[in-house]
Amino acid sequence: MHNSLVEKIAKARKEGSKKMVIKTWSRASTITPDAVGLSFAVHNGKKFVPLYVTENMVGHRYGEFAPTRQFGGHTPGDKKASAT
Repeated sequence: MHNSLVEKIAKARKEGSKKMVIKTWSRASTITPDAVGLSFAVHNGKKFVPLYVTENMVGHRYGEFAPTRQFGGHTPGDKKASAT
């Protein structure tokens, strides 16, 4: 986990404000137990995706909860998609 992210989590815990949103670009950082109950904004390459950390997320990476690709749907000329 990045040191800057650890400092931001410690600061949010000290203030005790659950409404504070922590912005992070560190998608590869692992969610630790001290981040449970805090709100994050994880950058997906274009925008920040809101994320509220729960106990089930501990051990996963922040990037897993902020998808980077968006499915635009099938084109009308796609024969396989229109057959189903």
